[in-house]
Amino acid sequence: MASYPGITTLPVNLRRDRPEVNSPIFKTLNPNTEVEISHAIVGEQYLDSNIWYVLRNQAFVWSKAITTTSEVPFVKKELLVTADDIGIVDEIDVGALIALREGWINSIAVLVNRPNDPDSSYLKAFCQKLKNHQVNPQQSLYDNTHIGLHFTITSGGPISSHEAVGSLVDGDNKFLDFRKFNRNFEKEDYVAQVKTEFFAQYQLFKEIFEREPDHLTSHHDVLTFNRHLFEFVQAWSREHRIPLRNHRYLPGSKRFWYDTLALMNVDLPSIEKMNDWEERQGPFDFDGSQRTIVDHYGPIPPFGINCYDTIIANKQLALDKWMRDFLVSTDKRREIVIHLMKSGLRNQSDFVRQYRWLRSSYPGIEIKYFDGRVAEYLSLQKRCHWNSDRCLGLLPRV
Repeated sequence: MASYPGITTLPVNLRRDRPEVNSPIFKTLNPNTEVEISHAIVGEQYLDSNIWYVLRNQAFVWSKAITTTSEVPFVKKELLVTADDIGIVDEIDVGALIALREGWINSIAVLVNRPNDPDSSYLKAFCQKLKNHQVNPQQSLYDNTHIGLHFTITSGGPISSHEAVGSLVDGDNKFLDFRKFNRNFEKEDYVAQVKTEFFAQYQLFKEIFEREPDHLTSHHDVLTFNRHLFEFVQAWSREHRIPLRNHRYLPGSKRFWYDTLALMNVDLPSIEKMNDWEERQGPFDFDGSQRTIVDHYGPIPPFGINCYDTIIANKQLALDKWMRDFLVSTDKRREIVIHLMKSGLRNQSDFVRQYRWLRSSYPGIEIKYFDGRVAEYLSLQKRCHWNSDRCLGLLPRV
């Protein structure tokens, strides 16, 4: 990584966590101290400047306290904040809609195979709500929200006929659990059926939202489970110029779980293999989300939440750590994936009881994590809005 020499012109504090004057002090430098600068970013306005330098030691320093003869590169930081799994559970969608209106998020990933909704009237009504809410005189939520297709072959049932995708479903015409993914999905007929269902969901998305998806993701990341599916979606993404969530940055804990526990019957490709397959496809020729980083907003409690305050605090700590890592990097854009739900329920057992119907009508969304979704919603609600952050901006929809 390139660095640019600078010299302090007055006593100055290096800040540890954020480019702000109240961030903890990492070190105090005397005048005429040499420093190595990585890049410049927007931070807190102090006196007549809001430009801060990120040093090679990953500390932040107010730029007007440094003189340099080099042209330090400025990195504008933008976030794509995506709420996952929209379209199936009303309370999840209500949480996402509120978050969009309040400016906490700017992106949603939509499942289009809602059960018992043959004409997609529910999602069409959801889309209309986005159109009806004006952000400003020129734009509605529909205009400035990134609306992506969350393709699934592991939750709910197919859009295609049972005959067209019979190998992907069980006797109740529901998709197989993702843990039943196996080497059969590398066979030509299985891949053909996945493509059939993909195109059906893609066409239905366009019918509902009256535009192309702003990005493409897959439930349980199934499009990274073998070479045939990976190369298919990579080629499709390039052809349609639709950003694709980057496989390189699947959360490490999720990847470990897939590798060691969940997918014992799959020869799951390594990140290095997928990198090689992607490179053979050639570079993307559009500026999309291909180089964004994906992470989850804090830990997911697997055994139920006993204290929401503790979980929310842990999520805030995880987010602050993630944000700092983004700021000290030279990445221009990143994505953070969140799971929201607005509900009056709090106990995991209450969620399991109230949403038991999901197990038969739409298997593939885990009910026992719904309390974690509520904690995620409450955590975002408590946090300052992204678009008022001094350092970051929500990624605008072009």
